[in-house]
Amino acid sequence: MNNGTRLSLNATAAAIIAACMAVTGCAKLPEKLVSPTLKIEPAVVDSKEGYKLTLNTGLQNENSGYALIDVKGDVFFKDAGGRSRQVLALPFEVPVILPFDTGLIDIEKTLPENEAVPLLNLLGSDREKLNADKVLERTFTDDSTIGFEITSYKKKDIIELLKERLNEKNK
Repeated sequence: MNNGTRLSLNATAAAIIAACMAVTGCAKLPEKLVSPTLKIEPAVVDSKEGYKLTLNTGLQNENSGYALIDVKGDVFFKDAGGRSRQVLALPFEVPVILPFDTGLIDIEKTLPENEAVPLLNLLGSDREKLNADKVLERTFTDDSTIGFEITSYKKKDIIELLKERLNEKNK
């Protein structure tokens, strides 16, 4: 391989790396959940005792020029007792989070007893107490018990996104 071919390959590799960085790099991802609130209630599902879980929270896009698109991931509850063992993971998807906006995550799920009881215990309750009180509500002020992971996303320049949306409306 001569120097001209090697130089051409290096230039091509550099261009590919730069393109990849332009597509995925420079976007700041959310680092914490916004006001996570959890509600658990007893429920009957298919003639069996279960528990209805409702989680409301959000992810804030702190980028000024990029929208986050198709954000997917998991909100999880973890045992903070030094082991950080994951007790329950709940998948989420947020279609778009505009710059300086908060994308809402609203999850409703019915859990069987074997999945709900470890979460109840983690939150300092149990099945009997929940059945007596009829509802357990928690707002999380720190990330010792609740966390999240973004598994995939796309970023899009806000100007380009707005142009695409305008063109869709004009068709």
